[in-house]
Amino acid sequence: MKQYKLLNPGPACTTQTVKDAMVTVGDVCPREVESGDLMKKVSDDIKTLLTSNTDQYECALLTSSGTGAIEMIVSSLPRTARVLNIINGSYGKRIQEMLDVYKIDNEHIDFDEGSLDLEQIYDILDNSEFTHISVVHCETTTGILNPLRKICMLAEKFNCEILVDAMSSAFAYPIDLYRYGIDYLCCSSNKIVQGMAGLGIVLVRKELLDNLHARSVYLDLKSQVNYFSKTSQMRFTPPVQIINSLSIALDELKEETIKGRYERYEYLNTYIRLKMEDLGFESLINKDENSVIITSFIEPKGFDFDAFHSYLKVHGYVVYPGKVSKYQTFRISNIGNLLKSDIVDFIKYVEKYVIFTTRS
Repeated sequence: MKQYKLLNPGPACTTQTVKDAMVTVGDVCPREVESGDLMKKVSDDIKTLLTSNTDQYECALLTSSGTGAIEMIVSSLPRTARVLNIINGSYGKRIQEMLDVYKIDNEHIDFDEGSLDLEQIYDILDNSEFTHISVVHCETTTGILNPLRKICMLAEKFNCEILVDAMSSAFAYPIDLYRYGIDYLCCSSNKIVQGMAGLGIVLVRKELLDNLHARSVYLDLKSQVNYFSKTSQMRFTPPVQIINSLSIALDELKEETIKGRYERYEYLNTYIRLKMEDLGFESLINKDENSVIITSFIEPKGFDFDAFHSYLKVHGYVVYPGKVSKYQTFRISNIGNLLKSDIVDFIKYVEKYVIFTTRS
């Protein structure tokens, strides 16, 4: 298959060493000691990168997309859970669907695809009893970054456990689970960490494990954590090749550092935003609220996204359609193994497209 520069929000472009790690590990038995050691190394690296107090948290790996990771948390919440689900995009709605499917007591507050109103959230918490709050940190429906620290403060004030979908923020933003007071966090192998797709990642505060309630066999978080603690093995067959590539991706992240990765993404994101606006494209989310991960642009009148996508793909770049309900949009992400030269060339092709398709 032809290689493309992926400007979609995951899976992201990977380094050659991460790709090679899928092959060099060879054919291995996933139940051998070496495989267990590899999984423990990956789990420990993840905890070290995401919290300053690794003793307080367990890391569960599962063979799934990121959606499987968030569903592992939701399906394992205590019997007595009553969740306030904060929604401002498609992924908050996905959590809502899970809560409803598993018949977990909940209320939701839906801000469509706009900014969160913290005062409104405060009032709901103040006037009703909840045990948990769920929120998406970076909602890639639009690219908006939600105020995680402030929501964590609300959770602490109202004595709620907090569940964070950090699929598009963990490993780029300096999230510290212990310092923030986060109880559950999920992410995946194929986004910011720049590994291959196929692994869901869940971090959970150890002291909460005994209260968890399994509503699924495969997604039983407590059993997975306990089994891994005893054996350094996943309960069900692990994808060792993908785990090996994730191990290499984590090594590369440690070398770049989370701060360095954030700064690289921020530079690329700012460059894209400014150049696209110069070419006449309007950003959906204002700069102060937009993440450094992805930006949504409103389609100009008469714009043909399919033609735009096809033109860019011929030249080696893949962009993403929009998911916003009120506007026709498309999205440009800047995660993965991308350099300034990649984005400079991309903008040149966008400029050519605009010139070639502009009517005189």
